[in-house]
Amino acid sequence: MKRRIFTLSGILIGALTTLVSSPALALYEQARWFTLDNGMDVIVIENHRAPAVHARVVYKVGALDEAPGQFGIAHVLEHMMFRGSPAYHGRGLLPGQYDGELGRIGATDNASTSANVTSYYALMGSEHLELFIEMNAILMNGLTADSDQLENEKGVVLQEFRQRWENNPTARASHAMRAALRGASAYDHPIIGYEEDFLGLTSQDLLDFHADWYQPNNAALIVSGDVTPEDVLALARKHFGDFPAGDVPERIRPDAERAFEPGFETVTDALITKASARRAWRLPEVVAETGPEAFRSRYAARLLTSMLTSGLDAPFTRYLQTERQIALSAGFSIVLDEGQDWAMLNVDPVEGMDAVEVLDEAEDFLRNWLANDLTEDRLNRQKRRLMNGLVYAADSVDGPASSFASLVASQSDYGVYLTLEDTIAGVTLDDVREIAALFLEQASQPRTLALEPLEE
Repeated sequence: MKRRIFTLSGILIGALTTLVSSPALALYEQARWFTLDNGMDVIVIENHRAPAVHARVVYKVGALDEAPGQFGIAHVLEHMMFRGSPAYHGRGLLPGQYDGELGRIGATDNASTSANVTSYYALMGSEHLELFIEMNAILMNGLTADSDQLENEKGVVLQEFRQRWENNPTARASHAMRAALRGASAYDHPIIGYEEDFLGLTSQDLLDFHADWYQPNNAALIVSGDVTPEDVLALARKHFGDFPAGDVPERIRPDAERAFEPGFETVTDALITKASARRAWRLPEVVAETGPEAFRSRYAARLLTSMLTSGLDAPFTRYLQTERQIALSAGFSIVLDEGQDWAMLNVDPVEGMDAVEVLDEAEDFLRNWLANDLTEDRLNRQKRRLMNGLVYAADSVDGPASSFASLVASQSDYGVYLTLEDTIAGVTLDDVREIAALFLEQASQPRTLALEPLEE
């Protein structure tokens, strides 16, 4: 089957909704969300402790939405959005003007492209919010896509490609392992794309991609900090409200198309400076793709891994680094991602130790611990630690905006924060044991990757 990704429910249209939360997440109760008549979501989280705001415009498009032959176009377009835009409401942007104007007011801005979304964001004094919103409306309206500017940006992207991909054997091998776990061709290419693809892009390719995806009904404006919902909504209507809703291509997240192939691979390269090893397992799809049950399962998995690896008293750290002194670091994660579910174990051994031998010992400890040492006391400690982390994130300028941006990326309904604390508090030891059993009893045979420096 193909998994279709739908936009938020129409029940949000025209609504002003208050998130009801407990004192532990007091600032999230200030959150409001709206949907403009053209389908654009507006999310506002008030926090008046400092006269600053974090604002971002998130488009629901990323590397997963690229067509073969154009891998990397979402990232190149992100670069080109700062290279000039035609006039909107009588104002355009020259190359570099977006960054220049935000820099002039002391803002810190950036942009990013992921598999699922492209985001444009800035941290600034709250009195400058309208400038950010105005300029991002100009970006939504279009880009100049000047051919000379495009060639310059291709050169910038090429340098990133060489640094992050071509000259990074660890990144390439790790990406290949994750792609094998997902088992779908849409995940095979890196987010930055392939050199032959992005160097071949034309100005018209970028204009077409922008026209397809940079639509108000495919975007969310998220603002957290020293603002009021009413003021942000007024600015959103003023600058984004005139855009008509567009026909956005259907987004499809594929199920696994390929069987997971276990095995062993060694990558040896002069660019690898220290040995490491990782081992991965594909897990069966047993949890709901979306909704409260999926959210609960993901938090159960998150609590399970934090019980093992989080804190100075973490069993994994204590055993491998303190007691046995065979690893500099080690990690274990279980990922439940809309049917793309897997587990991964990684170790960085101390110098002179064989990485795979350390990995084997780490797995032995992991399996014994999961089977015998899951306790109510450790679960409750991790619940408190997780809730504390959420409170710290909420009580910041950028934390709430980043949290809601992650929901946009995962296509989750913003309403999950209605019951977030209850969801975490409601995770039981039996829930955690079910996740552990998923790994212990149903995981595939593993795939092991050893990364080794080239010996002289």
